[in-house]
Amino acid sequence: MVATTTTSVFNLDAWMKQKATGSVMIEHVGDFSSEYIDSVLPSVEQNLNTYIEQDNVRKRAFHIFIECIQNLYHHIESNPSLIDSYADDKLGAIVMTKDELGCRVSTGNFVSKAKMQSLGQRIDRLNAMDADEIKQLYRDTINNRDFSEKGGAGIGMIDMRRKTGNKLQYAFYEVKDNPELMFFSFDVCIS
Repeated sequence: MVATTTTSVFNLDAWMKQKATGSVMIEHVGDFSSEYIDSVLPSVEQNLNTYIEQDNVRKRAFHIFIECIQNLYHHIESNPSLIDSYADDKLGAIVMTKDELGCRVSTGNFVSKAKMQSLGQRIDRLNAMDADEIKQLYRDTINNRDFSEKGGAGIGMIDMRRKTGNKLQYAFYEVKDNPELMFFSFDVCIS
């Protein structure tokens, strides 16, 4: 999906409502501390066992959820304008739903405008690749073992694309109170 940038004022509540279609297994807006991550994983596993019948879909969905929540943990940008509304300046959102097509994990977080273009290009590049190209990129990235300043090797999105076989969906929204930030909306569908 080609990234969209909207000039309308971003509304987190409206975004959450839009993403919470179908059967909601998990939804959270706030901090993504290691304590929160540790506490939510058993609930995710239990909900996947309740809502998803196929073992292979359940396993992939759990894996994708972990990748997405780790991305939130590592990549949320500070947005000081949130302190009044949410008592935290590092805010992210995650929604995991089940519908007739499968499972979807949607995340949202603030990113700097400086990172927007490279992030969009990276996802577009992954979406343009076929399964063999994704496998090769995955192997090359694993073998390269270059780690970013945040500790990752850049493998998360590659792995999500590889495990689902589906294109990664994303959009950027302008943030009214902070012109240096964009809200990054990211969806992974597992079927």
